[in-house]
Amino acid sequence: MSHVRVRCTGLIIQNDCVLLVEYNEDGIHYNLPGGGLEPGETIKEGVFREVFEETSAEVIVGPLAMVYEMAPHNQSGEYSDQEPHAVSMIFECTLRQHAVPRLPLHPDPHQSAVKWMPLQELDNIVLFPNIKDQIRAYAASMRNIELIEDHQLQRQVFHEE
Repeated sequence: MSHVRVRCTGLIIQNDCVLLVEYNEDGIHYNLPGGGLEPGETIKEGVFREVFEETSAEVIVGPLAMVYEMAPHNQSGEYSDQEPHAVSMIFECTLRQHAVPRLPLHPDPHQSAVKWMPLQELDNIVLFPNIKDQIRAYAASMRNIELIEDHQLQRQVFHEE
């Protein structure tokens, strides 16, 4: 088992708003929809599953938007030292036709809503992780990071000399 947890996350921006999952646990806070990668799943499959589980909406998983690392020994002080070391791969997603994000029938504990948050109002909320500036910068540039998937690479053959 790896000592670093891989999280797969969806970033859905539409009409200058970002889709967030609201939690009411010791106060209201928000997260991008996402969670841990399951065994046997590709990262993109994990993004699709996690976004659907948390928002009841099917998405088209697009390119990698950003990568976020939370190392318990080197962090902003918002998290407990007991939090696992995690890397979140945040993918740009678009809603499938006729998909309407809403609270699922069986939400995660403390999940209270699914909301479109205007980008200009991000500073008025608590967002974990606090990547408000990075979300706004991404929305302005839509500059992606290439995800190299092994199945897309040309196969190599080793030749013995």
